[in-house]
Amino acid sequence: MKFILLQLSLFIGFIGFTQNSIQSTFNKIKELSYLENASFSFHVMDVDADTTVAEFNSKNSLVPASTMKLVTTSAALVKLGSYKQFKTNIEHDGNIDSNGVLHGNLFITGGGDPTLGSKYFLDKDENPSEFMNEWVSKIQKAGIKSIAGRVIGDASHFSYEMIPTTWLWGDMGNYYGAGACGLTIYDNYNTLTFRSGNVAGDSTFIDCVTPFSPGQTFENRVLASDENRDNAYVYSAPYSNHRLIKGSIPKQKDEFNVKASMMDPAYQTAYDLEYYLLKKGIEVGKNASTKRVLLLNGDSVSSKREEIFVHASPSIGQIAYYTNHISVNLFAEHLLNEMGADAYNEGSNYTGSMAVSNFWNSRIDTKGMHVSDGSGMSRMNAISASHLTAILDYMASSKNFQSFYTSLPIAGKSGTMSRIGRNTYAAGRLRAKSGTMTRVKSYAGYVKSKSGKNLAFAIIVNNYNCYTSTMTKQLEKIMVEIANY
Repeated sequence: MKFILLQLSLFIGFIGFTQNSIQSTFNKIKELSYLENASFSFHVMDVDADTTVAEFNSKNSLVPASTMKLVTTSAALVKLGSYKQFKTNIEHDGNIDSNGVLHGNLFITGGGDPTLGSKYFLDKDENPSEFMNEWVSKIQKAGIKSIAGRVIGDASHFSYEMIPTTWLWGDMGNYYGAGACGLTIYDNYNTLTFRSGNVAGDSTFIDCVTPFSPGQTFENRVLASDENRDNAYVYSAPYSNHRLIKGSIPKQKDEFNVKASMMDPAYQTAYDLEYYLLKKGIEVGKNASTKRVLLLNGDSVSSKREEIFVHASPSIGQIAYYTNHISVNLFAEHLLNEMGADAYNEGSNYTGSMAVSNFWNSRIDTKGMHVSDGSGMSRMNAISASHLTAILDYMASSKNFQSFYTSLPIAGKSGTMSRIGRNTYAAGRLRAKSGTMTRVKSYAGYVKSKSGKNLAFAIIVNNYNCYTSTMTKQLEKIMVEIANY
């Protein structure tokens, strides 16, 4: 009799969530002809009751795109702490004589800070290099009037590879494919300012590269186009001084900016500090370099250094905000690498992926979860909707919840969700991280529904046969229905 009652109870529960408006809306959408070959993972749960509200293949592991950032930022907020700051040390390895001559080298020792000169932390019209003036001022206060050696950028806090091995060649040369560096600056990208011809098919010309870094070459195959959009793509690898740019930009443009990942952020930092020192009349005996390059050339690099001052970054909570709100890949990779440095004393994609995986292994069921990077750029990532809702559920009771929750864009209002759910009940109430790649669309987040239920949801779709904008509109219908539940 108990068995029959249990079966009846399960059946009634099943009917309850399979026939609700959320499940009905999803079921209709997944039957659309252009989704015939698509794979879905869908889950909605009541966080307070710990029950499933709607689902479909919720344990299917798929490519998540940028919803992977939820996995990374949540782990970093809990493990590293939302108030933790990255530190950049300005040091020297010599002695300062009575004339103010530093007999030795000046070091910029990176600590994994992704925010030096970052556009996300600048005031309006602020010079991204303004912090360099502050650095020079403090170097002068230390009594240094000239440097016999050189300015050296030390990025060894993270591994020198920068780019995860599973990223695509077509991504890594562009700004969104900039890798994590132990000494990052200006969001690790250069701005290439183009001038285009008057007719589609005309040549284009690169008039300016900002910030300037010597030794780079640009093979420009970009053509003018009738399309009023940026279709230019940059192909290069970390430390390569050659940039190939292909594609098109709009015709009749005097200044059109294309962003490319930076050749060597640590060198750029050292080069720029040398420039600012020279502007202030502080002579530097040798050209700027990096610890990596000096060691490759067989030169010795002292590990015995004296601290001049420490530059502290904004908090991890603030960094996580932009990571999720604006979907900054670079910030996510820095958080992942720092997880590796914290757990294994080695900041790398490998150790960071392992640290994030192990963090969640001890807290949720991670069977089928595969972490290959922090941002979701890798197509080797695999995660299910139930993994994401389990993480959202865990964070809902975490002391770091507020930092995590406020980092999520608001439907109809802000960030990558600003166009979703406008003029619906979801607007201003639903918060979620979106994810987009070729043939991948995903969302995951929270909403307090119309009936007052605290819901966590996640949906991932792979390999749909329609425009991304079409897929977005369909998933928007589901999210609006979740809010109305």
